[in-house]
Amino acid sequence: MNTLPKIALGAWAWGNDGTFGGNLTADTLRPIFEAGMAHGLNLWDTAYAYGMGTSEKVLAGFLKGLPRESYLVSDKFTPQCANGRPTAMADMIGLQLKLMELDRFDIYWIHNVWGAPHWTEEAARAAAITLTAEETAELESVASSLDLNVIRFWEKEMK
Repeated sequence: MNTLPKIALGAWAWGNDGTFGGNLTADTLRPIFEAGMAHGLNLWDTAYAYGMGTSEKVLAGFLKGLPRESYLVSDKFTPQCANGRPTAMADMIGLQLKLMELDRFDIYWIHNVWGAPHWTEEAARAAAITLTAEETAELESVASSLDLNVIRFWEKEMK
């Protein structure tokens, strides 16, 4: 197994949602990307929720033409962006891979705790991993015990 870098560079602000101002364009972000890569920082973290695909498209533009083994991409599944459809995770992964112009992600996360046990099971099925009843119960227990309200103004609670 390859060792993962100790630092990931996040592309949240690359979604240009106004959180860090509205002047972040591909032209202003490219020097950041190039400096990171030049200094061996090659693990890039993004999510569809960062500008509803904008961050992924910007990052994809920077990665285009680079050897695939020269970088790692961490992406995320955000249930609220998928509108709770039963096949949402598979659909979202397909959309994200298309936006990123990749055939795989190196790391893939479930972006928040809403419905985490359900989506963890969905991800496990997609990866052909079988969770025991004990593992499933532990995931549900941890998710329930967190007592976090992580819904942002733009997200919808899963029901």
